[in-house]
Amino acid sequence: MNKPGHIFRKEIISWSLYDFANTIYSMNIVSLYFKRWVVEDLGHDGLYYDIAYSLSMLLTGLIMPALGAVSDHSKKKKMFLFLFTATCCIWIGIIPILPPSLFMLIIIAFAFSNFFYEGGMVFYNSLLYSVSSGNEARLVSGFGVAMGYTGSIVGMILVLPWVTGSVFGFDIPGISGSGKTGAFVPTAILFLIFSIPLFIWVKEKKTAHGHSKIKISRAYREVWEGIRETKKYPGVLRFLIADYFFEDAIATVILNMGIFSSFVLGFSDADLTIFMIVSTVSAMIGSFVIGKISQSSRLKKMMTYIVWGWIVTLLFFIVTSNIIVIYIIGSILGVLLGGIWTVSRPFLAEMVPKEELGRFFGLYSLSGRAAAVIGPVVWGLVVYFFNVDRPIGAWLAGSLYLSDTQAVKMPYRLGVLSLIIMMALGLYIFRKLPESGGERHQK
Repeated sequence: MNKPGHIFRKEIISWSLYDFANTIYSMNIVSLYFKRWVVEDLGHDGLYYDIAYSLSMLLTGLIMPALGAVSDHSKKKKMFLFLFTATCCIWIGIIPILPPSLFMLIIIAFAFSNFFYEGGMVFYNSLLYSVSSGNEARLVSGFGVAMGYTGSIVGMILVLPWVTGSVFGFDIPGISGSGKTGAFVPTAILFLIFSIPLFIWVKEKKTAHGHSKIKISRAYREVWEGIRETKKYPGVLRFLIADYFFEDAIATVILNMGIFSSFVLGFSDADLTIFMIVSTVSAMIGSFVIGKISQSSRLKKMMTYIVWGWIVTLLFFIVTSNIIVIYIIGSILGVLLGGIWTVSRPFLAEMVPKEELGRFFGLYSLSGRAAAVIGPVVWGLVVYFFNVDRPIGAWLAGSLYLSDTQAVKMPYRLGVLSLIIMMALGLYIFRKLPESGGERHQK
């Protein structure tokens, strides 16, 4: 039997490889190519994308808490995860087949792919305690996030030839770039391939629910009961509400970093790729280090420092355009992005009994996905109404005596300001959580 303290066990590596796989999707589809394709190549307003993303997250928030409860009772988390992963990949593959004239169908296909991607994360997160236990789960969570960001880098590099025909100026024989849509099918294939080890080597642990069946209607009742039962576990409801505001900012950053980099920072495709790699390497290292530190630190204190880091870093994005500063704060943002996910998963898991993990990770999904419904739409509306071509935007730009270049960048900077406000609200709520964080259930 493998020693519990050794994280490089087969089942842990297999579990972490799913983080490696799914961040290939989030980087290439969500962050880099799809929205830029819609706005820059197809010429549509980015608000279409923001609404489609938000609707997919709304669907996730409505459905996944119940399916989380079902997975707790049926011990079929892996089965659900496989179905959601495969279906996500199918929808990604459909997108480049559709002609641009069927734009609304393209948007719908993206929304479905994102729903199945996000939904699968509920089952994946709840498998954490099938491969680890106690404080070890904190380190494993950090290892998984680090693997995820490694996947982002590998995914960007492997997919780039199908977009540009080359990698950083070096032509790849036999591959001709087909633009941003060239990223979709290779991304789907890589996502599926690297998720396979989890389905082979991760074994679900039995819980107190055993193999009993549960009806969907009962699952929703259990979700409502779960919300009511958060009173039994001090701090859970407050954590979920605070997480709502944190996830609001995070989801919106992930969605709009590519557009922000193009319109505000003036990055070319090559600049953007390098910037993403720098940020991702920072996230990979930072998430593992934070996971290691969290084994002997109070999770509440770590979360507080991380959120303050987000607020300060986002402020720098508003006030500076210096390329060196941008790369530095991009690196810091990468560490903070990996850190908040590294700490938040075990923070919640340590607040509730192990046999209830599926249900409460479903509620965790509900909180985060509800935020992702609102955040991108708020960003889209801010950018839309404060555009210099709109009356409000023209008035504000004139009142501030902005140059034409500054006026074009203004709505995106105001969008970042809205994220800072959300983070600050979340931190105000989070600071009243009990210091113990809930380690009592996992000792």
